[in-house]
Amino acid sequence: MVRRFMAFGVIAAALVFTTAHAEVYKFDKAHTNIGFSVRHMTISQVKGHFSDFSGSVDYNDPDPTKSAIELTIQTASISTDNERRDGHLKSPDFFAADSFPTITFKSTKIVSTGTDKYDVTGDLTMRGVTKPVTLSIEITGKIDDKMMGKRFGFTATGKLNRQDWGVSWSHTLDTGGLVAGNEITLLLDGEAAVPREQ
Repeated sequence: MVRRFMAFGVIAAALVFTTAHAEVYKFDKAHTNIGFSVRHMTISQVKGHFSDFSGSVDYNDPDPTKSAIELTIQTASISTDNERRDGHLKSPDFFAADSFPTITFKSTKIVSTGTDKYDVTGDLTMRGVTKPVTLSIEITGKIDDKMMGKRFGFTATGKLNRQDWGVSWSHTLDTGGLVAGNEITLLLDGEAAVPREQ
């Protein structure tokens, strides 16, 4: 009985310690950009972003590799600053926003690659297809300010092949290249903050 009580005490203490050092940070939409770029006709890059999203980081300060990241993007919020192109991107040829209204990412593994640098692997779900993708993330700074609260800045980059998620429309040029490239470069930067108590 004594041993069981001691074991329970150790477990309880460990849980308290972990909770005390883990905080949930929310993405600050006003200071965060969820962007991407794709090659157009093999000669240039078209850049875009998603304006409607929510994300959180369950941040473990003693060991950031034990943190967890989640991101939900509203597919219809895609914008490339061209109304006609954006309408095509929302159609079944590309993201099928009406049928698949969200794109989600949930981290499954975080590995340190240097000071404040990490490779974050997670499940990306798009058009109903879930596949792993790895992002290279750097924490660009941390503050604990009376006005702005606790927050940190970050940048994240990664690449994926859109065909793997069924985003398959394209057209072959006479020269042999594609109107829209298959490789997508992900470009995220912004801030995450601990929500203020109401």
